[in-house]
Amino acid sequence: MDEQNNCEKCEEYLSGWKRAQADYQNLKKESEREKAEFAKYANERLLSELLPAIDQYNLALTYIPDMTSLSPEEKKKYENWLVGIKAVKSLWDQAAQSVGLTRISVDGPFDPQLHDAAGTEAAEGSEPGSILRVIQDGWSLHGKVLRPARVIITS
Repeated sequence: MDEQNNCEKCEEYLSGWKRAQADYQNLKKESEREKAEFAKYANERLLSELLPAIDQYNLALTYIPDMTSLSPEEKKKYENWLVGIKAVKSLWDQAAQSVGLTRISVDGPFDPQLHDAAGTEAAEGSEPGSILRVIQDGWSLHGKVLRPARVIITS
């Protein structure tokens, strides 16, 4: 009887140990998942702080000076400078993509989850509520909106 009682106790202890092991493994997996989730969004604040600099850089690229009146030597200098500036933009774009930072699409209908309507304007041939133009790019990090795109929509 004592031996049977001991075997039952052993089975009970073994079963408890197995449950504890399974609980520990589940806790470990949950902890790893939480760490991965934290790491995914750890740079959110830094990236939000960099967005105005990215905006200004993109704005500067829209005002490339006219080089037609320059001498060939001066024109070549500007063209080389412009190649460098565009290369820096390409590096910014690659870095943003590698950390999951993406520009919010403004193609298609207005979506209040992704876009901030800064105003409305009449536009012939456009469906009311569609995006007419972008005032400020919107950005998301791994699908989470950091900043909605500021847009003008048709009335």
